Amino acid sequence: MENVDKTVVKWYLRPVAILLAILAVGPFAIPLVWLSPALKAWLKIVITIAIVLLTIWMINASASLYSTLSGQVEDLRKAMR
Repeated sequence: MENVDKTVVKWYLRPVAILLAILAVGPFAIPLVWLSPALKAWLKIVITIAIVLLTIWMINASASLYSTLSGQVEDLRKAMR
């Protein structure tokens, strides 16, 4: 964190609030990361890349899970006949 007067930085631009926003809304919190004066530029880049990669991974994992579950449901339907 840079030497930024904490009374000047709004609560929603503080690192703890940004972390909570990332956990709550994922990539929609990226604008808060970039607006925060409390974070250095290199840290903003690292956080953004991490959020994007994690989002891509979660999308792929969700698609894989959906495929697996739909296959199992189809197998269950066949067994019920």
